[in-house]
Formats: sequence, C-alpha cells, structure tokens
Amino acid sequence: MYIWVQTDTQDMLMQNDILLAILTILIVAGTITAAFFIARNYLRDRRRYIEEKEIDMDGVLSKSAMGSLVASYIFRTGRDTPFSLIYIDIDHFSEYNNAFGQKEGDKILDRFSANLRAALPKGAKLGRYQGDQFVAFIGTEHTKSQTIDFANQLKEVAKRPVKVYGDTEIKMTASIGIAFYPLHGRNFKELINSLRIAVYIVKKNGGDAIKLYSEDMEEREGQYVDYYYQIKSAIKNKQFQLYYQPMVNYTQQTLFGFEALIRWNHPEFGVLSPFKFINIMEQSGDIHWIGQWGLETLIKTYQQTKQQFPTIDLAFSINLSPKQMMNEDLPLEFKKLMTRYGMDPKKIILEVIEFALFEKQDTIFNNMQKLRQIGFRIAIDGLGMDYGTLSKLDQLPIDFIKLENDFLTEEEDFVKAKFADMLVEFAQRNKLTIIAEKIENEAMAKLATEHKIDIMQGFYFEKPMAIEALDDYLKEASWKKDEKK
Repeated sequence: MYIWVQTDTQDMLMQNDILLAILTILIVAGTITAAFFIARNYLRDRRRYIEEKEIDMDGVLSKSAMGSLVASYIFRTGRDTPFSLIYIDIDHFSEYNNAFGQKEGDKILDRFSANLRAALPKGAKLGRYQGDQFVAFIGTEHTKSQTIDFANQLKEVAKRPVKVYGDTEIKMTASIGIAFYPLHGRNFKELINSLRIAVYIVKKNGGDAIKLYSEDMEEREGQYVDYYYQIKSAIKNKQFQLYYQPMVNYTQQTLFGFEALIRWNHPEFGVLSPFKFINIMEQSGDIHWIGQWGLETLIKTYQQTKQQFPTIDLAFSINLSPKQMMNEDLPLEFKKLMTRYGMDPKKIILEVIEFALFEKQDTIFNNMQKLRQIGFRIAIDGLGMDYGTLSKLDQLPIDFIKLENDFLTEEEDFVKAKFADMLVEFAQRNKLTIIAEKIENEAMAKLATEHKIDIMQGFYFEKPMAIEALDDYLKEASWKKDEKK
C-alpha cells in the first residue's frame, strides 16, 4: 500500500511536530522512499531558511553564519587551503553610542558596514562579529599581500564621514587585525583569538592602524586580551556603575557631598574596583567613554537626589585621569552634557588624579582652565610630598586639594606634619579647600582637625555605596558620628 502526501516544506520549518507525524505515518505505511525525500527537502530548506535569517538586509553575515562559512570553506577546499580574515573594530564607538543613543548608533553601524562591503573584493564576505566589530573573509584566490592591501583600503574607508541626525557628520577610525589560515589558526575560533590579540595591540597604541598577528604577540599580550573584550561587553551590557562615598565636614557634622567611584559588576567575579580594569581601559582608549558615561550618570544621580532631598545642598565629584584630560575635546563634550540636562556645573567637582604624572602637560592645564571657565570646580589628587609642589599649585586653576592619609597616620613624623601645615596655610591664603581622604578611624579624623582640615572622607565615615543605598543614608543622616557614640 502506498500513500502519497503532498507537503510544503517551507511550512514544515515552523511545524516540526506535524512533519514528525507525517513521517511516522509514511514509515508505518511502508513508504520509506517518500519519507526520505520529504525529510531531505525539509533539511535542505531549513538550512537555507536559517542562513537567510543570519544575513541582514545589507548582506552582512551574523557571527554564527561567518563561523559556518569558514568551517564550510575548510571542509570543501581542504584543511591546507589558505584564506584570510580581517578583523575591523571601530575605535571609541561606545562614545558615539553614548552621545547619540542606541537607535542612532545602530544606524551608524549600518552605514559603516555598507561602506566596508562596498570596498571588499568580489567573492569576499563581511560579517558582524558583535557590536561594533566586523570580520571580512578573503578567499584563497587572493594572496596575503593582496589581503594586506584590502585591509589598508578598509582602514581608509572607515574614516569616511557618516551622517547622523540628517546632516551632522562624524568621522571614525578603526583598529584592524589580519590573520592567515592555517598559519594563525586551524579553525574559526583560533583565528578569531589571533585577530583579537592583534587588534588589542593596535588599540593599546592608539588605534587607527593595522596589525598582522604573530605568535609572540600572544606571549606578551594574551593575558590582557580576554579582559579587554570582557570590558567591551561590559560597556554594551551596562555592567559598570558608580558607587558613592560621602565627603563629610567633620567639624560641623554636616554632609558636604559624594565622590563617585566606578565599579564593574562582573557577572563572574562580582563587584570589581577600578584597579582591576582601569589600566586596560587607559591603554585601549575606553577610558574616554568612562568620562562621558560617568559624568552623565553623576548628573542623573545629583538631580534624582536633589528632587528627593531638596533642602540638602550637596556637591558631587568624579575622577578624571591624565589621559582623559589630554583629550582636547573634553571641555566642549562636558559643556554639552551640562546644557542637555540643565545642570549647574558648580555642583560638580572634577577631580584630576595623579598630579605628578601631568604637571608638565600644557594640554591638561589648558583643559583645566576651560573646564573651570565653564563653571566646574576642580580638585587635584596625588600631590606627593614635594615642597616644590606648592609653587606649581599656585599656577593651577583649582578649588580643592585632596590630601592622602599618608600625612595623617598615627606614625606622623615632623616632616609630614610640617608639610601638611604648609599645605593648609597655602590653601587658606589662596582660598582653596583641602579634603582629607582615606580616613580610617577617629584618631585620623582628629589629627586632620588639628591640621585645620574640616572636610574628610574614608571608611571611618562610610564605604562607597551603590545608588540604591543613598536614600537611606540621607534619611538617617548617617554622617553624624557624634550621634552614634
């Protein structure tokens, strides 16, 4: 007995249960041949359907589709047939996303990828590996030398202006890595690992360049690369957050404000301090994203706090590294944020850290001057105990000096005490305010008051806290140490 069932295999793609029932009937009825052909057509059309779903309207492959393409190419042409991959990572794209928003950021990526595709040779394929990172597949018909030429073309194409919000143009750059199969990897995963190491080195050296992978790179930089890409993922997935540590006027028992400190809410290792990731972000350039994101987050926190506690007048501070301060566009970018949120810059203290590292940089001094003209108040940290520092401070446009607890320990010697007194006298003469930080106990707090320092912060008053804890802290007036005794 033969039963013929006419089916539409495209419908079967969404109806696996129906297909299974039909095949069961055919097999039971003895029509094995019909069952075979239906199953074969189903699998063929399903594969085509999945591939179509993994290619967007502009013909850019997904990450998995690119991986499948590479695996298929190796299988069809042989394990020793060479080909090349080019990895394109947009420099500082998180800043564009932060400035223009996710929706406009996606449009930028669409236009950027269209430019890349147009520059690739015939037969090459472009895939979006993730976020702002792309991979180009170059087949065996092209030599290694030609691949390097293609990479140089892509580097220049990346600089083409892209329009946002209609007529506004932005210019981007890209860090590019090159890897050859089978020299730099025997499969897609190994090749990607090699490419990422090469790109990380480009990022570390400022971006906008090309690097061909070599094995010695992995020995030097391999341990940092995975962390770098975890950081990129953390930015995309909003894993960074600000914690807030109170600054207290110990003499008056009043709250002066909060210092914002960045933390990484790592999915595996929990909350990480900046010592675990700031150096890598400095090297890769992602530190500039922190400045924009951090200030914007701080503004929102200030406005939220002011709305809930309108009678409390608080200052909020945030740290800026020398590398951030070397960005000539920083004052204008910060001014735009103030305007966008209608924020008074005088409520924000920009704390420039590592004074000893930037004292000879004219760009930093100029930026400090511009930021102060906008209305921000400026603090400096990391002075060190150098008497020549006082003459340098006299030339700086600053409002606050952060004093490390080295000067306020129980083992304080005459030299440290003398320097602290001179610093206080200098501050009073120049109408500056000193903030003693890392105060760990009552003895250190009292020693600070002996040096006529009123504003302090440290674990003695409170550890840095997440934004969710601010309300209770303010409601309970937890900074009043005398009421706790």
